[in-house]
Amino acid sequence: MHVSNKQLAHLLRSVAAAYILTDVNRFRIIAYQKAADAVDSYNQEVYDQWENKGVDGILEMGGIGPTISQHLDQYFKNPHGSFIEEQLQSIPSPVYELMLAPGIGPKKAYRIVKEFGLSDPTTVFDDVKKIASEHKISVLDGFGEKSEEDVVQAINTHIGRLDKEERMALPEAYTLAMDVMNYMQKVPEVEHIEALGSLRRKVSTIGDIDLAIIAEEHTYEKIIAHFVSYPQTSTIESQGINKASVITKNGKRIDVRIVDKDRYGAMLQYFTGSKAHNIKLREYALKKGFSLNEFGIKHVKTGKINTFEREEDFYNFLGLQYVEPELREGSDEIKFAARKKLPELITTQDVRGEFHVHSSFPIEPSHDLGLHSFDEMLQEARNMHYEYLAFSEHNPSVSKHTPEEVIELVRNKKESFIELQKKYKDVLLFNSLEVDILPDGSLAIPQEATEYLDLCVVSIHSAFTQKRDIMTARILKALSYPKVKIFGHPTARLINKREEIDVDWDVIFKMAAQKNIALEINSFPDRLDLPDGLVRKALSYGCKFVIDTDAHKKEDMGLIMFGVAVARRGWLEKNDVINTKNKDEIIDWIRK
Repeated sequence: MHVSNKQLAHLLRSVAAAYILTDVNRFRIIAYQKAADAVDSYNQEVYDQWENKGVDGILEMGGIGPTISQHLDQYFKNPHGSFIEEQLQSIPSPVYELMLAPGIGPKKAYRIVKEFGLSDPTTVFDDVKKIASEHKISVLDGFGEKSEEDVVQAINTHIGRLDKEERMALPEAYTLAMDVMNYMQKVPEVEHIEALGSLRRKVSTIGDIDLAIIAEEHTYEKIIAHFVSYPQTSTIESQGINKASVITKNGKRIDVRIVDKDRYGAMLQYFTGSKAHNIKLREYALKKGFSLNEFGIKHVKTGKINTFEREEDFYNFLGLQYVEPELREGSDEIKFAARKKLPELITTQDVRGEFHVHSSFPIEPSHDLGLHSFDEMLQEARNMHYEYLAFSEHNPSVSKHTPEEVIELVRNKKESFIELQKKYKDVLLFNSLEVDILPDGSLAIPQEATEYLDLCVVSIHSAFTQKRDIMTARILKALSYPKVKIFGHPTARLINKREEIDVDWDVIFKMAAQKNIALEINSFPDRLDLPDGLVRKALSYGCKFVIDTDAHKKEDMGLIMFGVAVARRGWLEKNDVINTKNKDEIIDWIRK
C-alpha cells in the first residue's frame, strides 16, 4: 500500500482534527499539525523513505518526531488496527472528507455531519450541497447565509480541483527527475542525460517527467531495459527501441528518449517546447526557407537536413540569439532573439544573501516557528557563501500577547542580535520580521515594535477571499508603513491548494516601484510566488525583487534555485534583484 505525501498530510491532519473534537491535549494536536505541514513541504515521498530505511528514514526528513514516526511505521506496515486508525474512529469518517474542502475546518465539518446525520464519505459533498440548496445550514446557530455560501463555494473549489489533473510542484518534479537521472547514470553507456519539456523550462507545475539521453545505437536496448527496471516503477506503459514510458508507484509518468550525439541538439530543442514557442520558431524558419523537426533543420528547396549537437548552434543557424529554456513560452522571445536583445538572465551564483528565513528564536509567533537556531542557519549561510542574512520570523501572536508583550519580545530579539553580530563578523545580519497584513491593512505589531527592526517583510496569511477593491486597498495601506521593504509571497497562493488573491496588480506594482519596496519571489515548493507572469509585468513598472526561500529549517535554504528559476522565467537580470547587491548597496536600500 503506497501512501502519497498528499494522502499522508491529510491523514495526519485528520488525527489532529479528531483530537481537537475530543479535547485531547493541545500539544498532541500541534504535533500532528506540524507533522502534516512538514509532509506538505517534502520533495521526497515519506513512504519511499520509510520503505528504504524504516523509521530512521522518516526521522531523517525532519519535522516529524519519534512518536509519530513510530505510529507511521505501524500504519505503513498494516493500517488496520494501527494507532492512527484507532484515533480516527472516534469521529464520523465524512468529517475528514469534508475537511478536504478549503476553509472547512474540523469543527464546522463535524457540526454539519452530526446535525444532518451524514454517514457516507463518498457522497458527503453532494449531500451537503443539497442540504445547502434547501437553506438548512444557514439557520443553524453560528452559521447564516454567508457561511452557507462559503461552504458551497469551498466544496465547488475542491471538486473543481479533482476534475483537473494535479501537477507536481517544480521542486517535487525536480527531485523525482534527479533520482531517475542518477539511477540511469549507473549505466556506463549513458553519455549524457537531461530533462526536457516543462521541467527544463522550470514551469511552476509539471505534469510528466521527460528525459533525453545521448548514447550509441548499439547500447539502446541495455539502457531501455535499465530504465523500465527503475525501482519505483509500478507499470510499464510502453517500451520501444529508443524510448519508453513508465508509471511510478505514486502515479507519475516518466518518459525517456535516446538519441545519438549528432542529433541531440535538435531533439533537445524540439521536446523542450513550449508548443507556442515551437510554432513561432517554425513560422520564423519558414520565412527563411527552412522547416524544423526533432531531427534537425531542413532546407525546403533542397531537402538537405542540418543536424546539431548543440542547441546554441540550432538557434544560431537561424540567425537567432540562443533562447534560454525558461524564456521559451511563445511570447516575444523570438522577436528579441532576432534583434540579439534577450536579457542576460540571473543565475543562482549571483545571489549574495537573503531576507526571509525563520529561526527557532522564541518570539512566540503567530504561525510556525523555525526549526533551527540562529547559529545553525548562519552556518548554512556561510556554506552558501552568503554575505548577509535577514532573520524574518513570524510576528509574535497578537491574540496571545498584549501590545506591551509584543514590543518586549521584539526588543529581546534585537538584544540577541547585537550579540550575534559580534560573533559573526563575516555575515552582515539584519533583524526583521515577517509581519501579517491584517484584513483592514494594518500590521500585526505595534508601531513601537518596528523601531527595533531593520526592516519588515509583510505578507497576507488570512482573509484570502476579499473582493478586489478591498484587497487592493488592504495591501496599499500595508505598504505605506515605515520599515516595510519587502512584500512577501504577494499572491498568497499555495500550489494545488489555494488560489491567488484577487488584486489590482497594476496599482500595487506602481506603488511598490514608487516606494522602492521589493516584491518577493518566494522559493518555497508550494509557493513559487510571485509567479513568473506577474514578475515580468512588475518588471515593466520598474519594480525591484528579492529572491527568498522562506526557510523554516536550514536545509530549506537550498531551495533558492527554484526562486531563481521563477526570476529567469520572468526575464529578470542580476540588476533587477536586490539580493545580488553588495553589503553597502543593501544598507543604502534599507535606509532609503
